[in-house]
Amino acid sequence: MDDASPAPRRPAMWRRVRRALFARPRPLHVVLLVICFVLGAAMVTQVRAQQTDPLETMNQQDLVALLDELSTREETLRSEKSDLQSQLAELQNAASEQQAARSAAERAATQAAVNAGTVAVHGPGLVMTVTDGGGALDSSQFVMALGELRNAGAEAVALNGVRLTPRSWFTSDSTGVVVDGTRISSPYTWQILGDATTLEPALEIQAGSAQQMRARGAGVDIAASDDLQITAVAPAPKPQWATVK
Repeated sequence: MDDASPAPRRPAMWRRVRRALFARPRPLHVVLLVICFVLGAAMVTQVRAQQTDPLETMNQQDLVALLDELSTREETLRSEKSDLQSQLAELQNAASEQQAARSAAERAATQAAVNAGTVAVHGPGLVMTVTDGGGALDSSQFVMALGELRNAGAEAVALNGVRLTPRSWFTSDSTGVVVDGTRISSPYTWQILGDATTLEPALEIQAGSAQQMRARGAGVDIAASDDLQITAVAPAPKPQWATVK
């Protein structure tokens, strides 16, 4: 009985379908049909409008005006680009000038510190060792040696742990030699930074300081160095009268 129960329902269902297809149209059906038609037409129009190039609907005069506007805008953008590039170049030049000025100031400050003897330094140079066991040397030989070294281009000089500067001075008495207020004694060790090939001939020149020291009985030994360390520093001078303007 379960297998035969669906059979009577099929003819009834087909009869309802035929009645719906061939039924006389009512006013509601017509209204629905018109609405569907209008909606379909609107959708088709909108799709076509979206697919249409806007330029195709413009006349020649409008196209010329649009082209002029685009050309003007392009020229404006090119001018703005040129101005920005000029500003960038000016900023880069200013930065380069500031960097160059900063580097020059740093080099000048370093050179001033080296000249004043207020910083430790190292580099190629030579060591001159003077042995005077009999106390035959006086301040004049030391002044002469320092002058020869400066004239030969010595950049830094230390004597027995005392950093020599343009303000350095020597004196001597029966008890020995004094440099910048510090008493020193033999052996006298000169540490000199500079070109050894120039400094040594300046010291060994005829009638120069090395020969005069030997003539007084002192022993003089000069040796070049590839990396000489000068750790002695001079106190920074404090101006007494001058002030920065």
